[in-house]
Amino acid sequence: MKFKNPLDNLNLTPSERQLLDRALSLLWRFTAVTLVTGLLAMSIMKKHQLMIVPKVIGMDQGQAESALSSKGLVMKADKQVYDERIPAGLVSSQIPRANAYVKRGQIVEVVISKGNPKVKVPSVEGQSLPEAQISLAGLHLRVGRQSLIHSTEPSNTVLAQVPAPDDLVDSATEVDLLLSDGISTMSYLMPDLLHKPLEQAFKTLRPAGITIQKITSEVHDDLDSGTVLSQTPAPGTHIQVKDSVSFVVSAKSADASSKPRYSKVVFDMPLGNPKRLQIDIFDGTGTRTIYNKMESPKDHVELGVNVTGKAFAEIYLNQEFLQEIPIE
Repeated sequence: MKFKNPLDNLNLTPSERQLLDRALSLLWRFTAVTLVTGLLAMSIMKKHQLMIVPKVIGMDQGQAESALSSKGLVMKADKQVYDERIPAGLVSSQIPRANAYVKRGQIVEVVISKGNPKVKVPSVEGQSLPEAQISLAGLHLRVGRQSLIHSTEPSNTVLAQVPAPDDLVDSATEVDLLLSDGISTMSYLMPDLLHKPLEQAFKTLRPAGITIQKITSEVHDDLDSGTVLSQTPAPGTHIQVKDSVSFVVSAKSADASSKPRYSKVVFDMPLGNPKRLQIDIFDGTGTRTIYNKMESPKDHVELGVNVTGKAFAEIYLNQEFLQEIPIE
């Protein structure tokens, strides 16, 4: 089937037909140039179009590259660093940052995390809590749970730790501490010592660490010397270690032993390591510490002391009772 040119239906002279053909040729040329120009302009605009950088932090390399490629961006991953927050193998930072506007084809530099660095746990046992906090913070570790237990160490002294010293852990790991709460304050009931010999009262109170602060004498010829007539605190009162008590005791009018006298206390240190020597005196005036120093083995200690009535010295080594020495 042969299609007819619509122009054939027009009654045109040859010259008019030639002029119309030229006009249509120019129109087609103009249309083609316009189309090519438009396509070229669209290509240039697309090339220079601004893109929003997606957030790729926390993605693995494959995911990050795919996310950037979908926006016409190119990923560059040349660096790896330790990062406490981002697991190993994931993007920890990016330049340009997320939501920035860049041209298509822009390179986005990403840093890959090597994970949390390992840290050797320091020993903080024996340190105070503030000292331990500083030691741990210097290695990017933190103090974790804190537990208290009574001990002879000063309060807030570190007694134990978890993880143990020299363990390898992640940075920012918490180290749990066991802290000293000091010596337990035990409570006792004041015993009834009325009508008992003063020496018996002292030996009853001594194991609890109770100090006889003051002893006052009253003349009672019908009673043995040193008989307890009254006591403070009263029987049944709650008392604690290091508390002190007072007594009123009997004395005979002709009792010469109630007068002050000068005497000596002599002690030789035993063999072994140096130890703290403590000497307490008990006499008719009460109890008191007259010596408390570190001494070396075989040291000879000789002290002069004024005592009243029946008296003796108690010897302690490193706070443990050793022996009792009568004072003449």
